[in-house]
Amino acid sequence: MTGKTRDVAFCEAMAVIGALDNGSQHKVLASLKALLDTDTTSVAEFIEALRDKRFRKGFACPHCNSEKVIRYGTPRGRQKYMCTSCGKAFSDHTHTPFRGTHHPEKWLPFMECMINGLSLRKTATQLGIAVSTAFTWRHKLLNALKRLKPESFDGLLEVDETYFLYSEKGNKNIVDRKPRKRGGSSKYRGISREQTCVVVARDRNKLTHVQVACMGPINKAKAKALLTPYIDSVSAICSDANGTWRVFSEDAGVDHKELNMKRKQRVIQRIYHIQNVNAFHSRLKDWMNRFNGVATKFLDNYLTCFRFIDANSRTSMTAKKLDLLLSACLPISPERYIDIRSTEFLLP
Repeated sequence: MTGKTRDVAFCEAMAVIGALDNGSQHKVLASLKALLDTDTTSVAEFIEALRDKRFRKGFACPHCNSEKVIRYGTPRGRQKYMCTSCGKAFSDHTHTPFRGTHHPEKWLPFMECMINGLSLRKTATQLGIAVSTAFTWRHKLLNALKRLKPESFDGLLEVDETYFLYSEKGNKNIVDRKPRKRGGSSKYRGISREQTCVVVARDRNKLTHVQVACMGPINKAKAKALLTPYIDSVSAICSDANGTWRVFSEDAGVDHKELNMKRKQRVIQRIYHIQNVNAFHSRLKDWMNRFNGVATKFLDNYLTCFRFIDANSRTSMTAKKLDLLLSACLPISPERYIDIRSTEFLLP
């Protein structure tokens, strides 16, 4: 084929693609990405990496922790095992978000959609799965990530809070108010009980904890419950003029540096500031805006997702996908579709 013939063929192909509906164009895009993708990580290689990480302390039954395990066949090409102590069968997927998955070959592409912030509908269209499947996969994965034990902070710690409007998105039986559209707005000015308080704590090593704390303004009891287990190695806490953090620091026996933003006091002694937390807030808000509001009962899941994406912003897509899946497969993940759908909003 000559160069001129190739140009004509390309123009004809683009004309055909341009005439397709939006859903068909997404399918063409997914097919081209699969054809040109240089990520050669296969499902088998991922399962091997998962097995190595999950059983790094020794191969044991996930039900009773016994090491008396034998091979138990390979139904549908997946290796199964039998524990001779408790008599239960299991596989590398048992107690992971993979449990009950019928399309394991789509999990790594699903991770890319999730990391890129695609909506559930766009993800479902691109991968050829149901929207309910994309929803279940997303929240099984994020519920598992939330179970990972957080690390402790070290050195200087910046803390601040940001707020999201309470939302019952997806609930078709709201009785105490009119439904909002695309996020909506509060009927009260300022911070009220309609606002969900999210606490962000970040040290200078970029270790970040971000979690729903309460409805309305933060108080000492909530601050203590969220952060006390992780501040043993903290030398000083930097915050704005919110008195909660001053009292919290005094009770914890940690030096407190208070910045008065109304007086444009942004830095103390050239080192004490909350610029890292404020920058994180800005990135978080920008990322959340694409969803046009999320149900508050799932807000912690989205916060967990963004924290992971932000912490791995400089790594390759392949490394992000593998790290996200391997991390999520370490804690026990018992949720099913019906468990996720029936989730209720509970404060910590």
